[in-house]
Amino acid sequence: MRTMPQSVYRYIFRNSKWAQVVVIILTLCLLPLAPVPLELQRRLLDDAVANGDVDLLIWLATLYVIALLAASGLKLGMRIQRELISAKIVHALRRSVYYHIYTVTPPALLKASSKGEDVVDEGAVVSMLSSETEKLGGFAGAAISGPLLQIGTLCVVLGYMFYIEPLVASIALALYSPQFIIVPLFQARLNRLAGEKAITVRELGNFIVDNAEPDLLDKPPPTGFTLLTDRILQIRTRFLMTKNIMKTLNNLLIALGPFGVIAWGGYLVIQGEVEVGVILAFVSGLERLGGPIRELIGSYAAITDARMRYRILLESFPEGIDPEEPEPMPKLSMGVGGKA
Repeated sequence: MRTMPQSVYRYIFRNSKWAQVVVIILTLCLLPLAPVPLELQRRLLDDAVANGDVDLLIWLATLYVIALLAASGLKLGMRIQRELISAKIVHALRRSVYYHIYTVTPPALLKASSKGEDVVDEGAVVSMLSSETEKLGGFAGAAISGPLLQIGTLCVVLGYMFYIEPLVASIALALYSPQFIIVPLFQARLNRLAGEKAITVRELGNFIVDNAEPDLLDKPPPTGFTLLTDRILQIRTRFLMTKNIMKTLNNLLIALGPFGVIAWGGYLVIQGEVEVGVILAFVSGLERLGGPIRELIGSYAAITDARMRYRILLESFPEGIDPEEPEPMPKLSMGVGGKA
């Protein structure tokens, strides 16, 4: 028997190693294309339009379209591969849950079960097999390629901006930097609340499973049910408040980036130190930075949430072992009209 990995990343990589390699290669191929539209926009204005060169304008416009098509194709392949990885991890996690709860049963529990005692927490099993494995599986597809793409895009685009105009790039970076302090502080609280909610939802499932149907039908909600649902509502309310405050602060900081670039860059244009095409490239660059920054924040939240969920899952597996050979994925085929 092999032990269950203590790290969610080790579990994901063990069950999708080669698929992760493919998606990482697609991600690395996509990164060099990030600054290409910015440079082409700058050259379209400063070289083609400013000089009235129609041939150069057509040539640069053609290159721009080719770059966009290439990036779109790579993104499509990457997204499909990510979804397939997620499906495989959900498949593997559900088998692991079943294996730990039912297949690997300690002798004491077998003896208790033979006496008619309830030794399986059915409510927790339903929760693990449904929502918990789905959320972990959804994270698995972009667990490695997501942060790699976002950090890579930030580095490549910022590198290009520093190469063109270091001072303006420094202003943009300074305006964005506070997010990397704010997010971990808020995310720590969000993780605690998410953990509380996951455990409370399990308790709610247990309550429904443990109470016989005749005891619940045609009667007001029992006190236990009311207390659990009230607690879930309170946790969810605190979670939503914290999440939205963090999101508002992040959006405010992202919105300040273009303002700083246009204000300082406009001054440099008036002084004749830079050309308008540079400022346009920087504004477009900031738009390209805003997306990866939001996604990077989302990835950080997903990573910490997945680690928390995987830890809770492991705590439900006292034996700490996993199936020796994962069950192979069934063959997937798509028919006409969306039928599989």
